[in-house]
Amino acid sequence: MTKIDNETTKSVADLIKIHIDEEQIPLYSENLNTAIDAVNTFSDLDTKDVPITSQTVGTENIMRDDIVEEGFSQEEALTNAHQTKNGYFLVRKVFND
Repeated sequence: MTKIDNETTKSVADLIKIHIDEEQIPLYSENLNTAIDAVNTFSDLDTKDVPITSQTVGTENIMRDDIVEEGFSQEEALTNAHQTKNGYFLVRKVFND
């Protein structure tokens, strides 16, 4: 299995926009590798006789009927907004241009 190196750790940190001090990068790389190794131990298990399942506790039909209810007016919805503009929520941009 390919190990996570320090350059990959720096790239991932940049992608998820977190700052990691240079001296901490080897520790983060080691921790990532430890976590990946732990998950990879599952690939060693013999699961050919284990039935496929999407849940484990036997829950069935937990859906409820949709009930149309009166919602907020635009004015009520914006009452506690930090900022509004032209009747809409105004938020900081998340992505760079």
